[in-house]
Amino acid sequence: MKQQYFILSICILLLTGFKTSAQNNFSIAGRITDEKGAPLKSAKVFISGSQRITVCDEQGDFRFDHLDAGNYQLNVTMIGYLPFSHHFPVQTNFPELNIKLKINQTHLKQVNIGGKDRSAQYLTLFFKELLGSTINADSCKILNPEVINFSTRDKNLYADADELLIIDNKRLGYRIKYLLKSFRHLQHTINTAYDGDAVFEELPGTDSQKQEWAKNRSETYTGSMMQFFRSVFTNTALQEGFITNFIAGVDVRNTNYLTTFDIPHDGPFVFLSNRQYRALFVEYNPKKAIKMLSKSTNAADGTAIEHLKFNIKPPHYESKIFTTLKGASVDAAGNVPTGYFTTFLILGDWIKKRMADQLPFEYQPPVTSPASP
Repeated sequence: MKQQYFILSICILLLTGFKTSAQNNFSIAGRITDEKGAPLKSAKVFISGSQRITVCDEQGDFRFDHLDAGNYQLNVTMIGYLPFSHHFPVQTNFPELNIKLKINQTHLKQVNIGGKDRSAQYLTLFFKELLGSTINADSCKILNPEVINFSTRDKNLYADADELLIIDNKRLGYRIKYLLKSFRHLQHTINTAYDGDAVFEELPGTDSQKQEWAKNRSETYTGSMMQFFRSVFTNTALQEGFITNFIAGVDVRNTNYLTTFDIPHDGPFVFLSNRQYRALFVEYNPKKAIKMLSKSTNAADGTAIEHLKFNIKPPHYESKIFTTLKGASVDAAGNVPTGYFTTFLILGDWIKKRMADQLPFEYQPPVTSPASP
């Protein structure tokens, strides 16, 4: 087992002020019906990227309380109906929702898949593209692959699913329920586009398993997109080991390191709307960050630098991100409006970290004291 390396410390958490007690006061509630207004009591409702999922009651009602201000993607699914998805930037309470589901009149059928051998080949490719190519992906298993439908057209492989995909991530201790909205892969290339939303549930486990999951989750969080976007929100990216440059055309402006993300907050959000933030080269390199912090006049106090020094052999990631939505917003949990892989074009190491390396936005890394060097 690889040694764990913890970056975040009490002093950094105090510096950022993440998850203040003033939050956690909002709700999303509503009623789900069919097109004629009849309640759909068995519809499933969940908040994408979270651990919040529920089933509508006899009247078709649902409710999520104790929400922080931020970005929320609400999803509703029911067999026989088209799924509903909508992004809600929550910063005030708003009237209850009335959502009508439409009957799913068309369905993607299995055509031209070439028999069992070809179907198995498509499943293998689908798993890789959806889950990624990391140690976490190797530990995942889709429990209901029979609900996936494939078709081919114009050298493209398409997929949809009759129900939520159920994925067990044995390394992180989560059961993931995934709403597959679309999947397209241009055969014999690396060109894949997919979209979907996930909800997370804790797997049952022994105390020993839970300790192992906690270590693996912390390892997964370290240097992740979630940690990066949280640090953008709190303006502590460099203190947490992220070195960020502007990209001009195809070139990285190495002389223009961002020592600070001094983006004004608009309520509970920051917006990457300024042109200079819409194409970034992000390097996770704590050792290099230490040197930059030492030289920077805008550096945090020396304690944050000292904590970075204990990351003896940290992972080193390099990625490029391009915003595909004008004015993409980031909240305190690191959430963006429609998920990282829809909101951003991502190249580099982060592209390998797909569904198997995602954590629910409720996740908080452990607060630890630095070990002896």
